[in-house]
Amino acid sequence: MKYFSLSIASLFFFFTFISGCNNPDNSKSTDKQNKPFDIETAKKEIDEANREFINLFNSSDSIGLANMFTVDGKSMEPNEPAFVGRSQIQTHYSNVMKTGANKLGLITIGLWGDEDMLVEEGEYTFMGEDGEQLDKGKYIVLWKMEDGKWKLFRDCYNSDLPIPSGN
Repeated sequence: MKYFSLSIASLFFFFTFISGCNNPDNSKSTDKQNKPFDIETAKKEIDEANREFINLFNSSDSIGLANMFTVDGKSMEPNEPAFVGRSQIQTHYSNVMKTGANKLGLITIGLWGDEDMLVEEGEYTFMGEDGEQLDKGKYIVLWKMEDGKWKLFRDCYNSDLPIPSGN
């Protein structure tokens, strides 16, 4: 009986040890698990990303601007097909910058979302080198977390100005 009790106790400790080795160590959780999503922090990060976007646009850096988009990013401009991927987005913005639209202003109106995707509503202005307003309107951007950084996943804007007449 003593041998049987010792065997049961040994098996109990053996299985307890083995099951402890197989369970994941929850004390080594990621930063994302440790820090709950905070929309106020996200707003600050998007404000900073928008400042970077404006600086890149205003300095005619179409490559840097395109790199602010996710790998599968899409820019949907008015009156033309969407530009898909960084290469098309870079080419498009390079062409826009060559037309003289080289000053951009952005104002965030609202921001909603979670740790994976944010939706930003805002207003924009395009200015020429001489300070003349070329366009103004509104935009929606879907921001996606990629490699630990918020990047533009979808960018769509349209003008508040009437379409010029063909006269």
